[in-house]
Amino acid sequence: MTGISRRSWSRASSFCLALAACGGRPGNGARGVAPSATRVIPLASAIVLETAGPPPSDTSVTFTGGTPRVVVLRHGPPENVVFAEVSFAPAAFRADSGLPVRVDIRPLPGVYGLALVTSRPFRSGASVVFKYPRYFSASARARSVYGSDALYERALSVGEVQAAGQSLSLLPTTRPATDNLQAAIGSPGTYLVAAPAAP
Repeated sequence: MTGISRRSWSRASSFCLALAACGGRPGNGARGVAPSATRVIPLASAIVLETAGPPPSDTSVTFTGGTPRVVVLRHGPPENVVFAEVSFAPAAFRADSGLPVRVDIRPLPGVYGLALVTSRPFRSGASVVFKYPRYFSASARARSVYGSDALYERALSVGEVQAAGQSLSLLPTTRPATDNLQAAIGSPGTYLVAAPAAP
């Protein structure tokens, strides 16, 4: 795994500030690991996991409420490896059963993150899995704080940017497989893979 350049880290830092204003590593978890507890941290202090891969494309799908759906986002060619999966159980849009539901997903540039918009609200029954076996990229800041890529990886969670854009709620997160992070999501919003600046 190669290091990240200062310019790339500056790009990721600028991304976090802008957001506020508007494989080869050892895995640390196995199936069935209990989720971490929710923790709220300032968005500016979050160390967001960067990606060195070709960016995934924006994705829009429409399906019938009350039916299950998994939306798969992939990095660009040539590998086309999976970046994230957003899943909706039948219960997610049960109140709108039989009606069309539109889901728009916009991956965030340079990091493992996405913005999710839906045409109808949901409160449960949805989840996101970020997958980073190929393009995991720890920043110089991450290595400075955690001492190694492996320790930084162990501290990662899926986080939801709060409405005011000033904080990040690190959600209960599990590892369904090596190099995968999964969390239940309760609403449309912006989700990032990140670790706190203070371990």
